[in-house]
Amino acid sequence: MTGRAALAVIVTLQTIATTAYAGNPAILSTTRELARQGLEAFDAGRMDEAVEKLSRAYAVVHLPTLAVATARALAKKGKLVAASELYLEATHIPREKSWQPTQEEAQRDAEKERATLLPRIPRLGLVIIGATATDVTVSIDDVTVPQALIEAEQIVDPGEHHIEGAHGNELNKQNIVLKEGERARVTLAFSQPESTSAATTATGKGLQKGVAIGPTTSTISPPTTSNRAHGSSQRVLGWTSLAAGGAGVAVGAVAGLFAMSKHTALLDSNHCDTDKVSCTQAEAGNVDTFNRARAISMVGFIAGGVLAATGVTLILTTPNGDSKPSMAIWLGPSGASLFGGF
Repeated sequence: MTGRAALAVIVTLQTIATTAYAGNPAILSTTRELARQGLEAFDAGRMDEAVEKLSRAYAVVHLPTLAVATARALAKKGKLVAASELYLEATHIPREKSWQPTQEEAQRDAEKERATLLPRIPRLGLVIIGATATDVTVSIDDVTVPQALIEAEQIVDPGEHHIEGAHGNELNKQNIVLKEGERARVTLAFSQPESTSAATTATGKGLQKGVAIGPTTSTISPPTTSNRAHGSSQRVLGWTSLAAGGAGVAVGAVAGLFAMSKHTALLDSNHCDTDKVSCTQAEAGNVDTFNRARAISMVGFIAGGVLAATGVTLILTTPNGDSKPSMAIWLGPSGASLFGGF
């Protein structure tokens, strides 16, 4: 760590009493000691120890100088993503009146160092073949990638990464090594020939190509007939519903013609009122027959129409159909006929 950076942190340790823990000497002393040990570990090249102790001190004393010191140690370890986020956090710490000038200077340093760090962070693209991203579960280094981010370029640290993609009972595994500043892609293929499931990489301008290492494990399920059987069953059900619907319409048409005939006979019998609303007791049986025929006609038309519409929908939405269905319904005064093929 440069002399100026170390001096900024030392000033932080000396002014730590201005924090919320000003009334607790034990906490303040422990925090100062942790920060001092972290700085010594950084200068000695022990970055794991530096990150551990500086981050604990920063958790207690939320000041930009400690955030920047911790971010620098993370960057030295190759944890570029975490370092960039901590630099950003340092720039957003609210300023306080009690701050020394070193705190505002640390925030300016955090902004500059983050801008320099970002181009060094590798980017990893995920390409899904044979499935949609919403149907695939993807993890990078055993951390699940949110569905909304699967098709986005992933920001990762340099080094080796393990990628797994799962689609149903298929599992595709890839390993890739990324260098600083590198852009690469990994392809996760499902239900494809084994030769197409290898990892492929694409590089950015002026950057080296990523190298996929290690064996590729891909479990490809043999083709099944479940979708075909489902489509066949749906098609049969669709035509059955359509045929039933046509029959219902035919029954409705026949009943309607019979009701019309019976209605005409009642009007011509001279046993019904001129207002066409009621008839004498002598025609009670014919009136009941007319009402039943009319009801059957209405039910036949409504039920038949619903069944026919359901059948058409099932046929048109049948998956993996080899041919398009054709159909027609003919209605006449004496009945109805249904024509179709599949």
